[in-house]
Amino acid sequence: MAGKTHFPLVGGNQWVDSNYHFPNTVGNVFFVSSVTGTNGAGYGRSPEAPLASLAYFFSGDFPTATNGDVVYLLPGHAETVSAAAGIVCDIAGVTIIGIGNGTSQPKITFDTAATADMDIDAANITIENVHFSANYADIVAAIDVNAQFCTIRNCRFSETAANMNALIWILGGSTTTSSGLKVEGCVVNDADAANTHFISLPGTDAGDIIRNNYLYGDWGTAAIGAAGNVVNVQIHDNRIYNAATDVDSCINIATAGTGYISGNYVTSGAAQANGITAPGCGKCNNYQGVNAEDLSALLDPVLT
Repeated sequence: MAGKTHFPLVGGNQWVDSNYHFPNTVGNVFFVSSVTGTNGAGYGRSPEAPLASLAYFFSGDFPTATNGDVVYLLPGHAETVSAAAGIVCDIAGVTIIGIGNGTSQPKITFDTAATADMDIDAANITIENVHFSANYADIVAAIDVNAQFCTIRNCRFSETAANMNALIWILGGSTTTSSGLKVEGCVVNDADAANTHFISLPGTDAGDIIRNNYLYGDWGTAAIGAAGNVVNVQIHDNRIYNAATDVDSCINIATAGTGYISGNYVTSGAAQANGITAPGCGKCNNYQGVNAEDLSALLDPVLT
């Protein structure tokens, strides 16, 4: 351990290796690494003795609800979800942060069954800088959000090969169970033609925010879709390429849905004027193009 110093985080009870940069937190701090970790009592309190899996971290009730606890996934961490509820985030207020970039970015892979998923079952869960990967055909919904104010930030979504895909990556809850969902800064490569949505909101959420994402894929319904009558949804500054030719939108909000949609640049294989369908929402300065056509994008709404 030569050359390393340690210091306690204010309000927490853990020691943190100063070779890492960690923000202060009022809660406890935990560490997970599939490379060096062990699932068991006495582990998870430092980067030198981490737990081995995020699933065990939640199932072992290591965090305290609504305490501001943070769990860091260390560089190179790799975890597999092979069944329904393979990871259940059921302790409110926990923040999950991946440490690393590129090939060292922590990775969660969904495989073995189409029902494999990660459940968000407690409020105020945040997930940052994690690579989510589909490695099974037609996974129904990889991240199932069943609680309010979930944030998914600066994450990456990909498919391992043709026909290894998630039909829906992020699925909101029924009624208002996933209100306050925030998805921002994410990068998606989701090219399988069977896919339907990157984000699907079937309920009546209020206050969802989807912003600053780069979405490249083939979604037969819409990259961002709200079949339920969402309230005050905010969708802005996204870049969306939808390869599908049999749909009429990259963003599709039900007729009675309300909110604000602005600054999005979208392109698909469908008609140029139909990239954004949201009759009940306010729209400003969106641009819609057509894949593989040398045409200037159309302003939505059009100038009058």
